[in-house]
Amino acid sequence: MSKSKHLLIPMISLLTLLLVGLDSCIRPEAPNAEADILSVEVEGITPREKPLITNTAIKIEAEPWVDRTAVALSFTLTPGATISPASGSKQDFTRPVTYTVTSEDKQWTKEYTVTIASSRPAPGHFDFETVSLHKDNVCQYHEFVYSETTPWQSPNAGYVFVSQGDGLRLDPKDPLIYPMTQSEGGYKGHCVQLRTLSTGAMGKRFGSPKAAGTLFLGKFNPFAAIQGGPEKATLFGERETRKPLMLTGYYKYKSGDKLTDKDSKEIEGKKDLPAIYAVFFETDKKTPYLDGGNVLTSPNIVLTAQLKDPKESDEWIHFQLPFEPAEGKSIDPAKLKDGRYKLTIVMTSSKEGAKFEGAIGSTLLVDEIDVYYE
Repeated sequence: MSKSKHLLIPMISLLTLLLVGLDSCIRPEAPNAEADILSVEVEGITPREKPLITNTAIKIEAEPWVDRTAVALSFTLTPGATISPASGSKQDFTRPVTYTVTSEDKQWTKEYTVTIASSRPAPGHFDFETVSLHKDNVCQYHEFVYSETTPWQSPNAGYVFVSQGDGLRLDPKDPLIYPMTQSEGGYKGHCVQLRTLSTGAMGKRFGSPKAAGTLFLGKFNPFAAIQGGPEKATLFGERETRKPLMLTGYYKYKSGDKLTDKDSKEIEGKKDLPAIYAVFFETDKKTPYLDGGNVLTSPNIVLTAQLKDPKESDEWIHFQLPFEPAEGKSIDPAKLKDGRYKLTIVMTSSKEGAKFEGAIGSTLLVDEIDVYYE
């Protein structure tokens, strides 16, 4: 065999190896067989901490009062993988949502159960579905329960006296004549209805021409008004050993036609407004309760949650009211544990009802109240 032939064979073999190697370098990479969620971004709420991703679940910690009905999660997946429901789409997380990840090669899938939950204690929840009937020889009116030992309070007991006066001619045994009643058509089921009503000729004689429908925590003593003035009839506050964080719920409001003052003179250019607020305050020997005159101004107030922009609406409005500290005030843990603080929640159909300013017929509906604690 010639020398040139001997050289040709190795060169051909080398060329073949190079071509095979080049082919393997430019051949498309096989589709990815992995189907994992690597990270997640949350839109619509602010998580309390970074989401926890495990092999088949994602847990997101959020405050209990946040709206979970339309939260969007955006995912980073293993290369080429897809996910259903789609990344970035809004989902209702009032219950766990299952996402399915499919690998790029379509051969593998993995399911992740995603929950948005809270480790905080369950709130105080009031849906106003259950109502009791106060009965005596004279009257019958609705009452709601706040806890096993504590009822919500209202001016219904005081309205008993004026409802029998000349000019009104109301039946005191009809629960629906009172400023505070249960009503159908709530945000869910029933709700509480608060109305500003006339107190007739008898009310005018005592300088109280109208009664604002009010629901609150504390005590109601209509006889205290005789000596101390009308604002002394409402004693606000029930003992609380937990720090409140948030007050939430739903309301509707319709103002009466004519806003008038305590002398029944029209206040032109203004409309009646409701009030919804909660006050957390320190008690002492001089201040075992707050009253209608100082419930929003007392120096004993530590925290306040208040609806700052009330408005008329034919639709239910959701409110979310954080408890904000009064200037220079903070909670003493020892006093909190010792029961030295009280909480009141107040809802009324006329914001200035304690001054007998309001519009006859103003109606506030409230439902699904929640109080969240630390």
